[in-house]
Amino acid sequence: MTISCELPMSKNQSSVTLNSIFSKTETTSTLSHTPVESHGLNSMPSFSGLTDLIQRKIQSKTVVLLVGLPGSGKSTVCNQLAEFLNSQGYSSLIYNAGNIRRAMSSGFSDSEFFNPDNVDATKKRELYATMCMDNMLDDLRENRVNVGFLDATNSTKARRRSMLELIQNADFEIPNIFVLDISCNDARLSNYNITSKAFNQDYRGKDIATSISDFKRRSEHYYRVFEPLLPQEFCEFKNVKQLSICDGGKTFVAPCEDSADKDDVSKLLAAFVTNYYKLYGERYHAAVEEFYNFAFGTGTGL
Repeated sequence: MTISCELPMSKNQSSVTLNSIFSKTETTSTLSHTPVESHGLNSMPSFSGLTDLIQRKIQSKTVVLLVGLPGSGKSTVCNQLAEFLNSQGYSSLIYNAGNIRRAMSSGFSDSEFFNPDNVDATKKRELYATMCMDNMLDDLRENRVNVGFLDATNSTKARRRSMLELIQNADFEIPNIFVLDISCNDARLSNYNITSKAFNQDYRGKDIATSISDFKRRSEHYYRVFEPLLPQEFCEFKNVKQLSICDGGKTFVAPCEDSADKDDVSKLLAAFVTNYYKLYGERYHAAVEEFYNFAFGTGTGL
């Protein structure tokens, strides 16, 4: 069972599908204001209770597989969610395919590297995603972390399937697998996101116009092969649940969090998605409004 919600959208909403990104400079944690229960972590449990708590967290191995087009805000949402879970006593780590690509590349990877017709580059991108997943599984196996995030586009059914197969074929149990889909349908949010991408690691030292132009071409390549996430993809895999955040939390989908058989991390993830707009989305929309006021002297009506 899932919970889905759609908040009132602005009159400027568009069908443009470039995904939402949230600037790291505008995502200062507001976790102290979260309505999510602390699950007793702020009080001193008994020794036996503390032992049970530690064992539950070690055993609740969790993988979060991100899905979304370039500029969707996947990395920022990962950081926000990892920080939130760490504040609740979990050990989370993000495994970013882009970081491996940058480390393995001898120079700047322009948009041509992301062209699906570039067979050699396509093989490398698949390799980098697999390396990320292997690193995550190794850390989960050795209990160095109990929550791992695969931060990559994972934009095709084939890629998502290959990642889920690696998880399910691991030589240890992973009881919690979440696929978190980040998307955007608002044109003004998308334009703001594209501008923000000109300042990321890939474009360090490049001028803004060149960076934006290259990022647009990169996005077009991904659009050519992007396959929307469908629940049917997960039928043959066990323990897989879908989450989604759209337009900075204006709409979302989360598993029902009041089920008695759910563990703590499942409840926390559902609560994070459900409350995302209040925690981060409102401030993000305000930043977009300020951006348009500064750039064009006119509001967005968001």
